[in-house]
Amino acid sequence: MSSFQSTSIILFLFFATQALAVPHYSTDTSPNIEWRTCKENDPPNLQCGQIKVPINHEDPHGGHFNLGFARLKSNSMSTIGNLIYNPGGPGGAGSAEVFAQAFLNVSIWTLELLAHYDIIGLDPRGTGLSNAMKCDPDIWNRRVSGTPKNKDEFKKLVAYNKAFGESCRNLTGPVFDFMDTESAAKDMDLVRKALGEEKLTFYGQSYGSQLGSTYAGLFPKNVGRMVLDGVMDSSQSSVAQVAMESNNGYETTLNKFFQWCNTTAECALNGQDIAGIFDKMIATAESSPIPAPGCAPEGDKACRSDATSEEILAQVQIGLLGFSASSVFLGWPALSGAIAQAAQGNATLLSRPIKNTSSHADFSFLGVGCKDWIAASKSYIDLVLIRQMTGILSPHSRGNSQFYEIQSSCIGWPSPPTNNPHTLDPKKVAQLPPILLVNSFWDPSTPISSANALKTKIPNSVLILRNGSGHTSYLTFGKTTEAIDAFFVKGILPAQGTTFAY
Repeated sequence: MSSFQSTSIILFLFFATQALAVPHYSTDTSPNIEWRTCKENDPPNLQCGQIKVPINHEDPHGGHFNLGFARLKSNSMSTIGNLIYNPGGPGGAGSAEVFAQAFLNVSIWTLELLAHYDIIGLDPRGTGLSNAMKCDPDIWNRRVSGTPKNKDEFKKLVAYNKAFGESCRNLTGPVFDFMDTESAAKDMDLVRKALGEEKLTFYGQSYGSQLGSTYAGLFPKNVGRMVLDGVMDSSQSSVAQVAMESNNGYETTLNKFFQWCNTTAECALNGQDIAGIFDKMIATAESSPIPAPGCAPEGDKACRSDATSEEILAQVQIGLLGFSASSVFLGWPALSGAIAQAAQGNATLLSRPIKNTSSHADFSFLGVGCKDWIAASKSYIDLVLIRQMTGILSPHSRGNSQFYEIQSSCIGWPSPPTNNPHTLDPKKVAQLPPILLVNSFWDPSTPISSANALKTKIPNSVLILRNGSGHTSYLTFGKTTEAIDAFFVKGILPAQGTTFAY
């Protein structure tokens, strides 16, 4: 049985499609894109391409690597141009979603959008078709706590982070040291030029919003229509990011999940004290890992034979990414069932997956994260203080968050951060066209507070909201999706603060 890691909107499509296409390229150094089939028997409107980009943009005449992407061509005669897409992560590959739409009939974009744009699923450096980060999965699979209880456990964590990072550097090559978002944004501008586009049309989900805002800060005059869905504010300090996500994101959404469970028959624990059941289950796992008898050590659905409280909390946050209403993704009903099983002593559905390959989106997640955010936690005491602070603010989720994972996983990382949190230059922001920001009310990873923070830094941006739960909004295919399509296709912006029911 699979774990909730596969329920992530970002990771679900990434894992589901990686075996579908492994294009082979020549070593042509032409700056032009050479389009070709990704593999035999591809749909006629699916193509793969690549361009060569500098490993280090500060040394453009130094080493280069192939930046890859997939294109889903529009079948319409009314095509406007190219829309570059990033699914988030960090670590997600845009090509995976293009493959999913082409091969699996998974709806990623509406017919309206597909009729007007060629979709470019761009794989940022270190992901997918773009020199994907490779690491030693055996090191990854070792169990080391990210919440050390003493200095000896802290030393083990630092040693583990260093060993895993060194394995990634050795297997990935020089791109490992240049996986920061600013470098990825500069890559994206080279793709824009290669596509022959005067302006960039871009849709970024989750971390893709950080890629988009970074691009906007670097190349404001090159921005066309840009939508950032599930908004991150990269100007926040590392500690502020941890606090904002754990409290305003995870804890707030978890409380909404409890409320939903008490009022919805779809919940496996409907009519029961789910908050109390959840807290007791976490306390049990903290005392001793809960068995996961349905897990196997190998195969596509491999997971650990038991689950710690730390691992369960991470998987629950991923489960909350799904929409509360039934959808193509496992959502809240399935999460409630997983919690109910774990409370009865079977944590199979919430066990941490085992990695059996050297390339994985989770590896790239750290490759980017450790280059973008300074680990404010340098010592055991630092981690303890952050966890105590966030634990007080977030009693059910206990301060767990993806940003805390970055904090704890990047201590000892062999490549220092280069794209540290910083605000956008007001002079460059003044040159930007309107940007559409989108956020749901209850998003466990990118809370509304983050969207509001970015809005204040881009005054002519328009923020619209979805009165619902789940991470990002386009895939709800409701009124929010229609508003996004209207902006991309016709340039129509909703009124500031417009709230949609779905």
